[in-house]
Amino acid sequence: MHASQILHHSQPETPQRTRTHLHRASLTLVCWLLLSMTIPSLAVSASGNAIDFDIPAQSLDRALRTFAKQSQTSVLYDSQVSRPYTSQRVVGGYTVNQALNLLLRDTELTYRKTSTGVFTIEESADPVTPLLVAATDTPAETRTQSPTTDNAPVETLPEVLVPGFRLTRDSYSAPNATTATKLDTPIMQTPVSIQVVPPQVLKDQQAIELSRALENVSGVYPSQGFNLTNAFNVRGFQTFTYYRNGMPIEAALTQAGRREMGNIERLEVLKGPASFLYGRINPGGLVNMVTKQPLNKPYYALQQQFGSFERYRTTGDATGPLTKDGSLLYRINFTHETFDSFRDFVDGERLFIVPVLRWEISDQTQITFEMEYQHNETFIDFGVPAIGDRPANLPRRRHLGGEPDNKDESDYVLGGFHWSHAFNDDWSISHRFNALLSTEDGTASLPSGVQADGRTLNRFSSEFEDNKVETYFTTVNVNGSLDTFGLNHTLLVGGDYYNFTNTLNVISRTLNSVDIFAPDFSQGPGALTSMPSHVNAQKERYGIYIQDQIELPFNVFLLAGGRFDYAKVESKGSNVNIDEEALKPRFGILWQPVPQLSFFGSYVENFGSDDFFSVNPDGTVLPPDTADQWEVGVKTELLDGRLRGTLAFYDLTKQNIATPDLNNPTFSRATGEARNRGIELDVTAEILPGWKTIGVYSYIDSEITKDNSGNQGNRFANVPRHGGSFWTTYTFQENQLRGLTLGAGVVARSEQEADNANTAQLPGYALVHLLSSYSWNIGGTRMTTQLNVENLLNKKYFPNSAGSRNRIDVGAPRVFLGMLRAEFN
Repeated sequence: MHASQILHHSQPETPQRTRTHLHRASLTLVCWLLLSMTIPSLAVSASGNAIDFDIPAQSLDRALRTFAKQSQTSVLYDSQVSRPYTSQRVVGGYTVNQALNLLLRDTELTYRKTSTGVFTIEESADPVTPLLVAATDTPAETRTQSPTTDNAPVETLPEVLVPGFRLTRDSYSAPNATTATKLDTPIMQTPVSIQVVPPQVLKDQQAIELSRALENVSGVYPSQGFNLTNAFNVRGFQTFTYYRNGMPIEAALTQAGRREMGNIERLEVLKGPASFLYGRINPGGLVNMVTKQPLNKPYYALQQQFGSFERYRTTGDATGPLTKDGSLLYRINFTHETFDSFRDFVDGERLFIVPVLRWEISDQTQITFEMEYQHNETFIDFGVPAIGDRPANLPRRRHLGGEPDNKDESDYVLGGFHWSHAFNDDWSISHRFNALLSTEDGTASLPSGVQADGRTLNRFSSEFEDNKVETYFTTVNVNGSLDTFGLNHTLLVGGDYYNFTNTLNVISRTLNSVDIFAPDFSQGPGALTSMPSHVNAQKERYGIYIQDQIELPFNVFLLAGGRFDYAKVESKGSNVNIDEEALKPRFGILWQPVPQLSFFGSYVENFGSDDFFSVNPDGTVLPPDTADQWEVGVKTELLDGRLRGTLAFYDLTKQNIATPDLNNPTFSRATGEARNRGIELDVTAEILPGWKTIGVYSYIDSEITKDNSGNQGNRFANVPRHGGSFWTTYTFQENQLRGLTLGAGVVARSEQEADNANTAQLPGYALVHLLSSYSWNIGGTRMTTQLNVENLLNKKYFPNSAGSRNRIDVGAPRVFLGMLRAEFN
């Protein structure tokens, strides 16, 4: 249980509140997955047959055309990528993968197969995974089918390939994403709202904080993390959980500190309920961080950042092969950072090391081992209280918890592996396992309310000693394609298991009240308000799911599936011992009348989390929250993929929210309900070479529809009605200015409520950001220098609260962040 989660709920009179968690796994999941693994093995003999290829030695461009005809597959690539290469002769019986490997053997290219069966040719030497799109695919009505008999005529693909627009490693667009379906699926064929923040955006904005990166996605807003952890609202509902390559990390329960971005390649944000594929989570959406992986060509980078308030951040990146045959690859990322703050007393230090090792056992089998270690020290900050209906008018630097021991220190180690095996060209299996072990010690001074004089702040202290968490997560997925009655199915069958154990000691004390306009922290802590409490809680959950993506006639794509969840909650020393289960569906449909336009709609239900801080009058914990969402929208892809956009309308309702019991207000009932509905627009574009833009906008109509405490009809806290951002950069392409990039952007929010009672409001604001960078070559070294300015106009603002009028975050003033980077290939 992370300090921030207890701090979020603690009150002086109830310091012993605990959270319960889940215990041990059942063999049901393992047996079910072993049974599911037999499915693809039955299909090997049918789909793994060799094809008689006869491809002459010639230019790679012509060879790939011939390959597409003889294998009856679709191959997407940029002719500029293939032009420098020639291919060897490929004659004989080979599978599709074997033939492609031979064609690309003497090149710096690789390939991947999308969930729709399309092969994409990519440059393997890029420091980051390239994102490519090409207009080489053929309309669905012209695609050929495999012959049903030996004598059946075979129609081949048309011998026409149109060079497509190449999305290079510095592109702002991404044609595919994996988070929405757990498969590499074109966004234009995914019937839900999914957004990607690619690597170049993270670089251009120097997004060293997760909250900065998420400003590029509509409907995602930061929540108060007390300078300890990451929290944010997605479509109006708060979550402390983010995902790392599909693994849940409960940031408010696991002492991982703020998420370090040094090994993050890109972000994928799935809008709306996501428990269908990922287990129990709040219904607004899911943020998935995709980490950097080893490359098969050497690449090294060293970067130094320095900025306002004594921030110094050093990062390194090294990757390449360890063996001559390239079967063993490695990557190491590290970060060391020290910083002060515009807030009194707040400073910190962070060390982050990530080694990754990948073994390419064969063309069909790979395994990756990875580890993360982070040490984090920081000063806890609860912001300022509201006076009247606005945040207190205090200097930005004023900190109201200035006791010298008000610090938090944490360490975590994450280790795991991920392996996959392709049975044939159509069916594969993958398995991921991660373990996260963490420790934390900290002390925090918490505000509990302002007295009637409008200046005296009541406070108390919480100490967290020997806070330990063990988290284990594993998931197995079997996926493949098959044809039934002329319809193409992409099937995913999988399951996951999650185990969480938390032990800690909590000590609460009284603290002297302070005058917020002239605080005095010299009096020290007061007496214990209660005896130290010990938390020993466990939780476990597992789920199994099936998903089918069906390609129907007339370019209609159907997504359907269901998930069964089981969860167990136990807290030693309390009465909490719960078994919960749920079966939830997911449906989506998409029509793509032309390649540039898609219309979609979906319905999904969610199995959410428990509220262990609220109990029924009989002492039992409330049931978990649930949710359902309807969504419709349109997606577009114009200018050969250079302009992509998604416009979506959604209606999302969350049930079983804790609300006070009318007969005994100290207890709760799971009768609360809230509804958020709105419109979201996300657009990325590269209209001219070197000119890239991102624009997002969100409108949220938020309403508490059921509540026993008088909040019915109010807006949810930290949900602005209007919010958005715009970011644009231009890189000069020619002459003496080549390599120079200039950029600017604005982030805007309308007024938002500080609490669900709507007693105080955070004023709306608009922030202006600037960028300038210059890149040049010195021999084989690529040098880049960069300067970013955030909040150029030095706007005073309050970005969010902790859902309380007593804990309101203070926004940073004008901040400069410089960078010097050297890259070697």
